Amino acid sequence: MALKRAVIYCRCSTEEESQADALKNQVLESEACIREQGWVLVDRYVELKSGTTTKGRAQYNRLFDDLTADRFDIIVIKSQDRLMRNVKDWYLFLDRMLSHGKRLFMYIERKFYTADDALITGIKAILAEEYSRELSKKINNAHRHRQIEGGKAMLTSRVFGFLKERDGSLKVEEEERQIIRKIYEYSAAGYGSRAIANIFLNQGYVKRTGSTLTATSVGRIIRNPLYKGVMIMNRFHYDFETKQTIKVPKEQWIYKEGAVPAIVDAELWERANQAMTDRGDHVRRKGAGLKGDSTGKYHLSGKLVCGQCGKPYYRTWRRGCADKERFVIEWKCSGYLEKGRKDKRRGDSVRKAAKEFDGGCNSVHLEENTVFELLEQVSGRYWDFKAQDKDSIINHALRILKKALGDTPVRQQWEWVEKEERRLESQKDFLLTKFLEGVISDKDYRKRNDVLEQELAGIRKQKDELIRREWEMRNLEQRIEIIKKRLENGGMEKAAVNHMLKDIREIRVHEWQMEIRFDSMKMMELSSDNTDEDYGISEFLDYPFGPETERGRYLDRRRIVEKLKGEPGTTARKLAGEMGRSVYMVRNRMEELIKGGYIRFQGRGGHGVWEVLKELPCKEESIRAGGL
Repeated sequence: MALKRAVIYCRCSTEEESQADALKNQVLESEACIREQGWVLVDRYVELKSGTTTKGRAQYNRLFDDLTADRFDIIVIKSQDRLMRNVKDWYLFLDRMLSHGKRLFMYIERKFYTADDALITGIKAILAEEYSRELSKKINNAHRHRQIEGGKAMLTSRVFGFLKERDGSLKVEEEERQIIRKIYEYSAAGYGSRAIANIFLNQGYVKRTGSTLTATSVGRIIRNPLYKGVMIMNRFHYDFETKQTIKVPKEQWIYKEGAVPAIVDAELWERANQAMTDRGDHVRRKGAGLKGDSTGKYHLSGKLVCGQCGKPYYRTWRRGCADKERFVIEWKCSGYLEKGRKDKRRGDSVRKAAKEFDGGCNSVHLEENTVFELLEQVSGRYWDFKAQDKDSIINHALRILKKALGDTPVRQQWEWVEKEERRLESQKDFLLTKFLEGVISDKDYRKRNDVLEQELAGIRKQKDELIRREWEMRNLEQRIEIIKKRLENGGMEKAAVNHMLKDIREIRVHEWQMEIRFDSMKMMELSSDNTDEDYGISEFLDYPFGPETERGRYLDRRRIVEKLKGEPGTTARKLAGEMGRSVYMVRNRMEELIKGGYIRFQGRGGHGVWEVLKELPCKEESIRAGGL
């Protein structure tokens, strides 16, 4: 008869974590139990992390996954609360264990779990969870009192500018102190976060973590009161019920002055922050930031500016007129969105403010798709590529992509990752053996084991990435074909437009046209920080207003008149095909022209010709008149 294969799962409870050798004794007791029962020890799952749930417990999660494999027959634990103090997780574990023919032995009680124990173990799980809930409340309450009454600053060793000593105290890192002071001085002198980050990047400065200072990290440093010696505590709270860390309302935050050594004085901190706030206000007044490449959430953010009031355009959406399921993305002047139209119009029923309110804007609305179509026309001339160039560019890009994806040595990397995983697991087993033999202390074991766990987590992440890449390799041809279709169906043009937008200072929206203002300094890859001075050249584009707008209807009427001058015998059906409009819509426009006395039909029974009687009024006069 084959010997039963057993594994042990050991974990210290929260109240045992401070006890010396608690985990070591638990492992020794579990192994002694296996020897007494005559089973064979095949693996150890030794957890250093306590907790009521399974989140973040690597060894438990490994055990849970191994339940589905044929690696062992019996799991030995000290008691039920060693696995978890959460009722839901307890029953999930039992369900998987029993469905795969495994057994659970609790050596404190010297018995196996059986179906008859379902009720009593469920009650125990509920009691254990309630105990953990009360313990969590006590810990949170004690932690809050320590924050209010004082104590050591609770910071990690990765906070920029500070080093954490063995006793938990903090000291200022001298080199980083100099960098932080310079950041505040640059900000107070008028430099933006991106400019400051570029200064240190050009100097080759690298943080102790190996990363460079980014504009985001510079902004956070400037806004952080920690650097003037003020620590903000109680910003987050762990909720036992939801098992999530939640944000505490700002009015409940705890501010403690002098909690850490001040790196800059309060006066410099205030000047740097006020300068940063003033720069933000200036950028917003100028139109959502015209200096940087990333001026907003969307590609057109900060680029579209009203030609009448000078305010920026904002992105909005509405449902289609005919098709209510279709969404139309529109950009509208913020002056209109805030105060409605400047004067009385037919659309007064949808004004954003009372009719007597002064100061609105009459600027036009722009459809996002139409704007990009116009920009695509400009980008073709801007980058100077022709239709035949497009095919060669796409084919060249696909050849590079095939080579890059096809030459990836996934198999060689997979072998190395598996070998490295086996090496680290072997080191963990060796480390555990030395710990059990008393060669190394509990503290040293925990420290080294944490390092190995982090390395293993990184290796397993690489392994998952290789699995994904191997799957992608199998679908390479399909992916290449999808990419090719995207490039052929407008992907290349969109990329060209997005890149061209970096060289566009602003797109000024006039009554009938868009004025694209290029920044010649950026086109020459030079800096242009003076937003008050005009640079470069402008290109004007007629905007093709839709037929549902007043301007669109006017443009349609003008096109009809021009067509009738050249082809007096044409029909409404033919005009509709050439204009891309419905026959019904063209006939309506022609009836409007007849009523206005601009055209008439000479003939009978549908046979005859059209005669243009007079010219249409100018665009602005027509719109002011509310139509014709």
